[in-house]
Amino acid sequence: IGELTLPNFTFAEVSDTSGIQNWHTMPFDGILGLGFAYIAKTPGPTMMQALVDYGQLERPVFGFYLGDNGLGQLVFGGVDPAHVASNLTWVDLIVTAWWAVGLDSVMLGSLLSLSVTNMAIVDSGTSLLVGPSRDVNAIMSMIGAETIDGMHAMSCNERLPDRSFVLGGKVFALSMEELVVDRIDDSCILGIQAIEMRHPIWILGDVFMRKYYVQFDWGKKRLGFALASSGTNLV
Repeated sequence: IGELTLPNFTFAEVSDTSGIQNWHTMPFDGILGLGFAYIAKTPGPTMMQALVDYGQLERPVFGFYLGDNGLGQLVFGGVDPAHVASNLTWVDLIVTAWWAVGLDSVMLGSLLSLSVTNMAIVDSGTSLLVGPSRDVNAIMSMIGAETIDGMHAMSCNERLPDRSFVLGGKVFALSMEELVVDRIDDSCILGIQAIEMRHPIWILGDVFMRKYYVQFDWGKKRLGFALASSGTNLV
């Protein structure tokens, strides 16, 4: 991976992809998991554990810049300061299986503060914001969203309050424009989806990570959040 080398590392091979919806249309060859050993499907160290064990990293961290309609970046061993536009806010993990942190609340401007769960998972492998049905349906009802092909949509002319997640006591806001993932005529498709889960959680996927640079601190079991920058801003 770049200049990093892992000798004799074990990969899981998938011989039947028929159960993966639309796999033949996907532009990648596989999935590289960056979670913890607890959720690994094969024995042996995870990739991050192996990188640390072999002394490949300056620090046991990695950082994601996803970009917005541009190239993204994954840095192992640190962060790229050119893509970090503010100081990092650190939030400790509450579960060391996924990259899960405490969720103080979910807010819609100053009109609504709610959440049926106190946990949020940050996941670059999830394209949208995904939340418990009760939370998502309440918010969509408040803003008058309609459903188009299973996705929530609003008139692009509407002006709505920010949607915010409070993590570690700090508010991380997303404007309506930052929630939009597609446009159909005058309708803006919002990158938020409801899902029924046995244990409700929020998943902060790429919609969130396009605005916020995230440093995944594997060594100290915490996440660092900062505004992302496409330019040359330095911390």
